[in-house]
Amino acid sequence: MNRLEEQYSDDIAFEYLNALDGGIGQRAFEQLALRGHPAIVIYDADGKEVLRSFSILEEDLIIDVLGNLSG
Repeated sequence: MNRLEEQYSDDIAFEYLNALDGGIGQRAFEQLALRGHPAIVIYDADGKEVLRSFSILEEDLIIDVLGNLSG
């Protein structure tokens, strides 16, 4: 994800949360009903969820999704 963040950071905001932090990460994990680690959730500019995954994803899949978001 770090390499992808460097590539897309001008157009897309990345946020990393820890579900075990006892704070915002844990609340987000619960509110989004995330069931495992790692969890990746990607939203478009309108806040619509466009990808949800609970496993390690191939970089090409993430690049396709991010490329569609950044235009």
